[in-house]
Amino acid sequence: MNARKCIAVSMVLGVIIAQTRAMADDNTVQPIQTTETTRVTTTDRIVPLDEPFPANQLSLQAFGTYATRDREGARTDMGGGGLGIDYFFLRYVGIGADTYIEEWKWPYRVNGSAILRLPLPQQFSNLAIYGFGGGGRQFKDVPQFTWHGGGGLEYKFNRHLGIFADAREVFPDKTPDYTLVRAGVSFGF
Repeated sequence: MNARKCIAVSMVLGVIIAQTRAMADDNTVQPIQTTETTRVTTTDRIVPLDEPFPANQLSLQAFGTYATRDREGARTDMGGGGLGIDYFFLRYVGIGADTYIEEWKWPYRVNGSAILRLPLPQQFSNLAIYGFGGGGRQFKDVPQFTWHGGGGLEYKFNRHLGIFADAREVFPDKTPDYTLVRAGVSFGF
């Protein structure tokens, strides 16, 4: 099974797991309102204000990177930095974009990802695991398209500040595959 098929299978399984978790985590309450003539029952999910991983949240990220190959595909370990933006339209599903560089040449590369996030249960409620996959474009040195897939952990101190670390395998179309590790901070709005 080639790497792209593995990424696709991982993403499909992740969607199934996230949907199962979402259904199991549906904490519903049924308040009853009574009037003189009718009795109304409503079902709503109550989301606490201190929920560290809410839906409809935009996050900005700043991170450092380590890659097993440089931008030209040479077998050289390289460090760098980057910026990213994520938007979770559901608590478990979001999209993201990021860029990272080894030298301050701008623009260098841009990536887009679909993200599946799984916040852990009560005793670890500020911790979530996530998986992601997507593609991008490298503009400098060796212009090429890339595909990637990976996973990581995020710890939220509160809904507005967190730290994360992840790893991805990158599959460029012209240079050899490489591994990229990121670690940094996220700021939620």
